[in-house]
Parts: sequence; C-alpha cells; structure tokens
Amino acid sequence: MIGATQEKPISTVISERRSTPRFASTPVPDDDLGKIIAAGIESPSGYNLQPWRFVVVRDPEGRRRLRIASHNQPKIEQAPVVIVALADPEGWCEGDLDEMIRIGAEHGYAHPSKSGETRKLICDYLSQHENLPMWLNRQVMIALTTMMLMAEALGYDTALMEGFDERQVRDVVQAPDRMVVVCLLAIGHRDGEDKRYGGRFPTEKVVFCERFGQPCEERLSQQIRNPERLERGWTTP
Repeated sequence: MIGATQEKPISTVISERRSTPRFASTPVPDDDLGKIIAAGIESPSGYNLQPWRFVVVRDPEGRRRLRIASHNQPKIEQAPVVIVALADPEGWCEGDLDEMIRIGAEHGYAHPSKSGETRKLICDYLSQHENLPMWLNRQVMIALTTMMLMAEALGYDTALMEGFDERQVRDVVQAPDRMVVVCLLAIGHRDGEDKRYGGRFPTEKVVFCERFGQPCEERLSQQIRNPERLERGWTTP
C-alpha cells in the first residue's frame, strides 16, 4: 500500500483509475479511511449546504445484505469498505441552513447582518426548485467522487456502484425514508488483474469551444489528445 508521503498525483490517479472487477479482503486502516472520508467532506456544494450523508459499512453481515440489495453484485461483499452515499432532501429546511450560516459567520464567510438575506435567497431557490433530486444528486456525487480519487491516491482500488434497490439499501443502513440513496462506493485492494481500459470518444465528438458543435483550435485539441496520456496507460492497463 502507498503511504501518505507517497500519494499518487491526481493526474496519475485520473489516468490509471479503473473500476475494480474483484476485491481482496485486505482491510483498510482507520487512518486511511479517515483521510478518504475527510476529502469528501471538504468537497464543494451549492450554497455550502453539504446535503450529503455517508454510511460507512465494514461489518461483513452489513456488506452481505448490501450485496443482496445491489442486485447480488459480488464486489459489494468482497470489498472491506462500502460507503453508502445519501442525500437529505429536507436537511436544508430542518436546521442545515441555519447551521451553515452560523459556521460561515464563524469563518468570516459572511457577515451576520446578511444572514436574513442569505436565508431568503436559499429558501426561495430550493423550495421552488424544478428538480431538487437532480440538484441533490450533483452535490453528493461531487463529494463521493472526491472520496474515490483520494482512495486511489492512497493506493486503494475502487468501484462506484449505481445498481441497487433504493428501499433495500435504506433498510440495510437504517436510513430515514426521506433519504435518497445516490450511489455506493466500494474501496479496497483488487484481487487479480485490473479492468482493461475501455477507450474514450474522440475529442472532436465531446469537446467544443465557445458554442456547441464548434471545434476547438487544433493546439488545444492536440493537448487534450496528449500522447503522454497514452504512454501512461490510457489505452492499455
């Protein structure tokens, strides 16, 4: 395992990371797990409302039940750690907003005299949001992705799991019915070979400049297609 002083740079993590097909049972020490979770908590969120809630499941029986709730995907039970990422759609109106304003004032983020204005702005936005579940999903996935990248930087392997029965997962972790299950993150060390690189669409298909459909200048396109990526293993594991 890579120690804290030898963390992989983010560019290497992004280029080499694959979704782990199978996990070994080697445990994740508390020190490393703490760093992984802390990285997610430090992630940005809209209005700094931090609507995420995370349940760390290490108990074998809990992971066995999560496997059943996740369409019997073996890696859920194999991985020594599974983080269940939840979104709280009502937290902002049940104390989170007040706490965010209070903490922000303590850190000099906003003057207390502006708290009423801030509260009204956020309440108006979220109470009238046309798709609050989508907004919540965005916030939680930012944090969970940050956890995933930190885990990889520390030398672990990961798998984001999107296939599950939401009600069953809530039951396993005893989350309130209002909670939205966004995603599961399995963390550990892979057992066997890593998953092969699946390739990416050509830059010209997915990246445009100034307006949709307009190609970027060739110099930028060449940088995005940087041959060094291929040498670092973007096409072969």
